[in-house]
Amino acid sequence: MKKQLSERNILALFTAGHIVDDIYMNTLPPFLPVLIAGSGLSFTAAGLLVTFFTITSSVSQPFLGFAIDRYRVRWIGAFGLIWAGVLFGLMGLVRGYVPLIILATLAGIGPAMFHPHALSAVSGIATGAKGRIMSIFIIGGNIGFAISPVLVGALSSSMGQGGMVFIAIPGLLMGLLIWKLSTRLGSGLKSEFYPLSMSDIQPTVVLILVAILRSWVYFSVLSYLPSYFVQRGSSVLRSNAMLSFMLLAGVAGQFTGGTLSDRFGRKEVTMGSLLLAAPLLLLFLHSTGIAAITALFLFGFAVMASFSVTMVMMHEIMHRHIGMASGIMIGFALGVGGLGVMATGMIADGFGLKAALNVLVVGLVAAGILTRFVPVRRVQT
Repeated sequence: MKKQLSERNILALFTAGHIVDDIYMNTLPPFLPVLIAGSGLSFTAAGLLVTFFTITSSVSQPFLGFAIDRYRVRWIGAFGLIWAGVLFGLMGLVRGYVPLIILATLAGIGPAMFHPHALSAVSGIATGAKGRIMSIFIIGGNIGFAISPVLVGALSSSMGQGGMVFIAIPGLLMGLLIWKLSTRLGSGLKSEFYPLSMSDIQPTVVLILVAILRSWVYFSVLSYLPSYFVQRGSSVLRSNAMLSFMLLAGVAGQFTGGTLSDRFGRKEVTMGSLLLAAPLLLLFLHSTGIAAITALFLFGFAVMASFSVTMVMMHEIMHRHIGMASGIMIGFALGVGGLGVMATGMIADGFGLKAALNVLVVGLVAAGILTRFVPVRRVQT
């Protein structure tokens, strides 16, 4: 009989897998300029590739999470990495819009397979420090998200569209490693199955709304912050540097928020971080110089301090359906929140970008207040 992986090794394995998985989550945006130049795609046609990928990934994750809860398929996360790697690699070989959009749409299933499975395994680690552990796993995704533009840029700048074939390698290697070790997973995938009912979903509705509002704010800032800096006279390089600055602060915020939630409570940390982020965003928009940069750094720290915490809250509420809970939070809630970027863009077209970013403050305050009404169920493992 094979020896089970230790909890430390399970966390390390799936955090590394999360790095690779989120490389693929952010592969399309930096690849679009290559496709536009090489295949003659319009901006709208290129953008649809991202839209179809996002929709497929977001919609399918809750259903795949339910399947993971029901059938306990230990290899599905590994297969998701291989699936995403192969399909993105094929995008380096095909020509024509129809094959590209088919591959982009199907590729979204890969992360949808990995996320619920990996989160189920990480959630099953038997320790009281759930917030800190989840924050480490989530940070892995942040790292992968940051690596992707550099990797795609290196491959495409040296070899053009064909260079994307090699982006399949991380998924293949990591997927095969997790596949090989899948039989040695410990308590992360438990054997019990409980039928899903509305009584399981109902307590999560407010928490899902909080996650959607936070995602709307976060993705809107992520999308329009460089343009905001350019409007204020900054270069594109400096504008993107400020975005990276904010993202790095968010990584620190995630770890800090997760750790503090183990000591002071999930709701308290979530509510505090969201309500703190609101005035910091406002201060950033209405100040200049060092004050604005400091406010932006602290905003990035605060807005992301609750991300891993709300994931743990969701797991604790739906503790009998961890896979589906993961799919809802990291798939559906993020996807719906991301669609709010279009609303922010419409406000910016009508009233100006600064006005649109100011409206996001309302979303943060609403999310913070709604957190007060989230039921909390602490589960000891």
